Amino acid sequence: MADKKNCNRCNKFKDFFKGIPVNYPIGVIYLNGFPVEVANFSNLQRHTGLAYFLDAEGQLTILDTAKIDGVSFGAAEQPEEE
Repeated sequence: MADKKNCNRCNKFKDFFKGIPVNYPIGVIYLNGFPVEVANFSNLQRHTGLAYFLDAEGQLTILDTAKIDGVSFGAAEQPEEE
């Protein structure tokens, strides 16, 4: 059953990224609960489910949509210093 759940989540994020345009602004992608800061969506390889993102410095990040837990729009909040 766990595989089916992951597949359903994969399909939802894969479908989401199919519907947004190139260079769409994104702030953070949550990959297995870990925040990955990105700046813009680049493209989606539909047959592999790999999504490509650019960070603020233009570096390419490639993520598997099957492992994406969430998407946050806007800049990531910095932790408060004590």
